[in-house]
Amino acid sequence: MKVLVTGATGFIGYHTAARLHAEGHRFRALVRSPEKAKRVLGPLDVQAEDLIQGDMTDRLAVGRALEGVDAVVHAAAGVSVTTGQTDFSENLQGTENVMGGAHERGVHAIFISSVTAIFDPKRPPSEASPLVRSRTHYGRSKAECDARVRELQESGASAAIIYPPGVVGPDDPGFSESVKAYRSFLRGTLRSEGGNQMLDVRDLAQLLVAMLEARSCGRVVAGGHYFDWDAFTDLIEEISGARIPRIAAPGWVLRLAGRTLDQVARITGKAMPMTGEGVEIATRFPRMTDSKLVSDLDIVWREPDATLRDLYRWFVEAGKLPASAVPALFPPKTSPPLPD
Repeated sequence: MKVLVTGATGFIGYHTAARLHAEGHRFRALVRSPEKAKRVLGPLDVQAEDLIQGDMTDRLAVGRALEGVDAVVHAAAGVSVTTGQTDFSENLQGTENVMGGAHERGVHAIFISSVTAIFDPKRPPSEASPLVRSRTHYGRSKAECDARVRELQESGASAAIIYPPGVVGPDDPGFSESVKAYRSFLRGTLRSEGGNQMLDVRDLAQLLVAMLEARSCGRVVAGGHYFDWDAFTDLIEEISGARIPRIAAPGWVLRLAGRTLDQVARITGKAMPMTGEGVEIATRFPRMTDSKLVSDLDIVWREPDATLRDLYRWFVEAGKLPASAVPALFPPKTSPPLPD
């Protein structure tokens, strides 16, 4: 099987390409920078002719990338819940080009959505959840894209939509926000309502490849593991050996503080330690449960402590964190006792 992967030099896209390669499939990548693609994807034996230069908003480039493939994973997207970014218009145009183009050619495709598209703090998200009017700019963007893919499905497209939570794990070519957050967690977390739901990127890639092989359609929630903030912080402390301070405050106070900092950022032009969008998700995130398809495809999520150990080891080995920050994984070397 030959699969077009958009966003192949990003976190989810890279691991999807790596899983395809490991399973004996070929992949093609739509890339903005061939030089970066060769550096990131070179170890996966990608062929030069399968690096198609272009952006997802470029309909002609997408058309070239779609020629001769058997399936598509659309992982490319502008993503931000921490910077206050407000313009995600390229996401909808890219989704139209990639998912719409796949439908026109009769190519099976998977769209990676976001739980923010169906984010309703009053009820757990499921494959039957309606789209919502998100409070975040990013969430509204993903809902717009999701709505378009649902329209394609209703018109007969062979397409699936998958809803992962915060995706995390080692080997992130672009050091994405969801991964970077786990470095920040060593400096502080919350003691508040809400919680954190995590899914290992390698497990998500395994699910995506299994869905491609089975030509799975419909909507799929890939829930992973959920923790309230105290349990989540306890786990990180256990794995890392760090002692992590926790901001104890009601959710509404934190959300108000986040919105206030958004205003300060607009006035000063400076990045703030948190944003209204990030706090909204952190304090209202509902527990997700897996769709039945996950077990039907024999996908078993690895234990979260294994994900965190691999992640923090990678942080250190990649030079993104000093070993002293995670002493349980990198105990300080002690000098041998002096002879008598």
